[in-house]
Amino acid sequence: MNLRYLLVFVACFSLLAIAGAKAQGTPAPRSLEVLRAEIDRVDGEVLALLNARAAIVAEVGAGKATSGGPVFRPGRQAALLRRLLSRNAGPQTAQTQTAQTLVQVWTAIIAGSILQQKPDFRVAVAGDGDEARLAQSFFGAAIPQSRFAKPAEALEALVSGQADAAVLPAGGSWWLDVPQGVRIVAAAPLLRAKDAPAGALILTRSEGDPSGADLMLVRLSGAPPAGGTVLARAGANSLVALPPASTVPPGATALGLMAAPLTSNP
Repeated sequence: MNLRYLLVFVACFSLLAIAGAKAQGTPAPRSLEVLRAEIDRVDGEVLALLNARAAIVAEVGAGKATSGGPVFRPGRQAALLRRLLSRNAGPQTAQTQTAQTLVQVWTAIIAGSILQQKPDFRVAVAGDGDEARLAQSFFGAAIPQSRFAKPAEALEALVSGQADAAVLPAGGSWWLDVPQGVRIVAAAPLLRAKDAPAGALILTRSEGDPSGADLMLVRLSGAPPAGGTVLARAGANSLVALPPASTVPPGATALGLMAAPLTSNP
């Protein structure tokens, strides 16, 4: 594994351990020497596990090089994070604010896996600093970004192959004219309060993969169907998220499939 990404992973795991210590009561104190030795031991185990994971990712990447499969799998990413939050017994419990730390750690790990398989993976970001921050929260700090002033410019970078994904503001009207072959596959932040709106939407040149708890995105004119959530409006048109079992309403255009938001208390 590239040393830079490995150091990022280890730093993230250290952050996880620090936050966990703050989130729970402290047992009978041990000497600093003993505690530091324990941290060194755990760090060694984490490093070994990260390298073992990287070796498996290398095999996956070799298979994708033959089959041509995408290296960015937003549905699988959401399913993994949802599973970790639901299984976690603490001290990084899903009921505390440290759920965000856990998500950040695995986001960094996933970013390293993406770059291991495609070192030139890049994200086109349209908008101000909020979109850049949301892109980093979803893809991790290691994934390079190209910044654009307008959504149309970021979409052009995606279509032309200059970028592998695009991050666009959730509002606006760019979704009225999504290029052919481009799909909305995720929303950021992925971890947010149940009723909190997404700040940005993520697009790729391939269909989104199911995560097990997904929403279908459609563009339609007129009133949205029952159960639909309006993400943006432009005149009489709406960008609407529907439960996955829904059928595309008459006259509507399907724009993609994305994971439902994760919450800190799944």
